[in-house]
Amino acid sequence: MIDKTLEIKAFIKANYCPGTLNNTKPELQLNNHAILELLFQVFPVGCIDDYDLQMLLGQLGYTPQKKDSLDFVWCLLEID
Repeated sequence: MIDKTLEIKAFIKANYCPGTLNNTKPELQLNNHAILELLFQVFPVGCIDDYDLQMLLGQLGYTPQKKDSLDFVWCLLEID
């Protein structure tokens, strides 16, 4: 696995900030799988896993939001 954690952290920090269910567009209320799919459009597939993604988002100040009784999502606010 190619470790791209630092580059991914910089990418997220440059393009997004933490949001909530109330202030984030529904298309940017993403579970782990959806964020990984987004990242793998920019970075090599498999360069980060679920565990490292959760750690990275936590370091950036994101907290998982409970979207409904079963799903937790990360809310990404786009930076203009």
